[in-house]
Amino acid sequence: MKKLHIFSVFMITLFILSACNFPGQSNEPAVDIVATQVARMLTEGVTEEEATPTVTSTPETPAENTPTATVTPTETQSPDDPAASLGSPAWTQDFSGSSSAWDGGTNTNASFETKDGALTITALQGAGWHSWYVSSPKLKNAYLESTIQMSNCSGADHFGLAFRGTSDWQQFYFMGLTCDGQWGFYRMAPGVNIIPIKAYQTADQLSDGTNNPHRIGVLMDGSNFTFYINGEEVGTASDSTFPNEGYTGFMIAFVNNPGFTVKVNELKYWNLP
Repeated sequence: MKKLHIFSVFMITLFILSACNFPGQSNEPAVDIVATQVARMLTEGVTEEEATPTVTSTPETPAENTPTATVTPTETQSPDDPAASLGSPAWTQDFSGSSSAWDGGTNTNASFETKDGALTITALQGAGWHSWYVSSPKLKNAYLESTIQMSNCSGADHFGLAFRGTSDWQQFYFMGLTCDGQWGFYRMAPGVNIIPIKAYQTADQLSDGTNNPHRIGVLMDGSNFTFYINGEEVGTASDSTFPNEGYTGFMIAFVNNPGFTVKVNELKYWNLP
């Protein structure tokens, strides 16, 4: 079951207003983020929620085709890489079929579409407006990882891997990535209040450019979170706002380039021992 929400918001003076209807849209300060949310009209967050969303459509059973656009990074896995140390994943979505749980069609500000072996997410218009889509799997303690490519973007254009989304589809945590090679950890609170838990900071693992495929992941263990890029730990954080299992999804917003696109080539999770 799934539901797509798009909440659109923009900054007027120091306030954020919202409107729309995909699984999410909001405004947030990025790069030089300040806790007061007055920075550059960006902010991201990811969390989980625990109720079954109201359906607007039921995805068809994916067809067994061979993906044509999936690209897997070719790095040597470290024994500290959760994807290596945890064994085989409990669940994998390679987007090789004709649909997925995150197909949401096209809204004024964004589109979510499974095609050519990837979930293609595009920020169409509305600088600083955030669109998100959350669905199953519902996770609590797990390692969640996605292989993505971010193209046609620069600067503070950004993408978020959302997790522990609540049943109102408006609250969640997210690991955000910017096109200029930064990452951060945020919480989306009621009223489209984006709260920085770990502000955006440079990640050396993204120095080769976000147009290349990168694995981004979060290990969730109760209120403790560890973040990874290409299997290397980039930071940790603690937050107990969303202690239960919740929905998983993706978020996108552009600041500099309308048409900013992210291809999600793979999504996996591993249960913790």
